[in-house]
Amino acid sequence: MNEHHDNLPAGGLATFLTGVIVGAALTYLFGTKSGQKIKAELIKEGAKALDNLKDEFEEHEEEVKEKLEEGSEEIKEKLTEGIEGVKEVTEHIPDHIENIQKKGRHFFFKKSKAES
Repeated sequence: MNEHHDNLPAGGLATFLTGVIVGAALTYLFGTKSGQKIKAELIKEGAKALDNLKDEFEEHEEEVKEKLEEGSEEIKEKLTEGIEGVKEVTEHIPDHIENIQKKGRHFFFKKSKAES
């Protein structure tokens, strides 16, 4: 008999016992009159809890939507500010490149003339 128990996978006995307990509870709830009363009460209480959750969700739904809209407006503003900043910086890039090219040409030709 110990050989059988030793061959069970880890947690196998716990899984088996859980199955037995769940099976016994379901048999009681569906098979006996008192179990059916308890089952009906559990279903009734579960339905009440779901209704309460639904009501709470509906109460806060508009608030959540407003906060999401506020957040999206804030994000739009930040993006617009960022885009404007990038535009300002990129407007000066061509002038900056031109200045660098002038300095490079000046340096190159000045150096070439000195060597000649």
